[in-house]
Order: sequence, then C-alpha cells, then structure tokens
Amino acid sequence: METLVWKLRIATIWIFLGVVQLAAILTSVLVPDVLDEVMATGEFEGMKVDTNLWAFFMIVFTLIPLAMAFLTLALRDPINRYANAILGALIGVSWAFDVAEHLVGGEVGGVVPICIMGAIAGLLIVWHAWRWPKPAEEALDDRQSATSPNHRAAGVV
Repeated sequence: METLVWKLRIATIWIFLGVVQLAAILTSVLVPDVLDEVMATGEFEGMKVDTNLWAFFMIVFTLIPLAMAFLTLALRDPINRYANAILGALIGVSWAFDVAEHLVGGEVGGVVPICIMGAIAGLLIVWHAWRWPKPAEEALDDRQSATSPNHRAAGVV
C-alpha cells in the first residue's frame, strides 16, 4: 500500500478522535444537573472552571489530535511511525481506563459509547503505526552492471 494512503488513514483517525474528544467534553458538561452545578458552584468534578481550564481542555482534547493529523502528513516516516504509536497508545489507554471507570461506577449510557469510540480510535492509530508500510524498493532487476559485456557507454550505438 502506498505510504500516502497510509498517512491519510491515520490523519483521518486523528481528526475523528478530535471530534470524539470534543463530543465527550460537551456531553459531560451539558447534562442539565451538571451544568446547573457548574453554574452554581463554579466547579466541575472538583476543578475550578475558568478560561484556563477550558483552554487546557481545548488544547489537549482537540488541538493535539488535529496537530497530529497534520504532522502525520508532514513528518518523515520513522519519526511519524513512532510519534503516532506513542501518542495513539497513550490516548487509547487513557480512554480505555475512562471506559472502565464509568462501567465500575455503574454508568452504562451517556458518555460511555463516546469513550469506547475514543479507545478504539487510539488503538486503531497504534495498529496503523505498527503496520506502517516499508518504503518500496526500487526495481533494479532490469539494470545491468557497468562491468557487464553488454553494457554500452554513453553515446555508443
């Protein structure tokens, strides 16, 4: 498979992951009881809600996946492969822990399907990075060595 096609697949998964993570933020905050609590106390899950927290969420959950989508297309292959494998593994494992945390807590609906999609997307990135195609070797079979008796010098007919 051509390397560009492989890079486009991984970049698409990164974009999908950014959208999934943004959806996770919105579905966890826009629940009526949670939103009322955030408005009343100014805190969300023990954290003070301010512009710094929202900026952190946006950077971590949306800008990093979108930057990785770009870098997947821009970086050289060895660096690209390892960057995608490492970040994909970190994200996939963190989403898998999030799924386990929600299931242990008794939550089955709501954000759990979104967490499952995040874990699957992270693991797909790792799988694609692991199976990264090797550069195609040039076909040199039809070339003759310069010491061959059949070799013609330039300009000789």
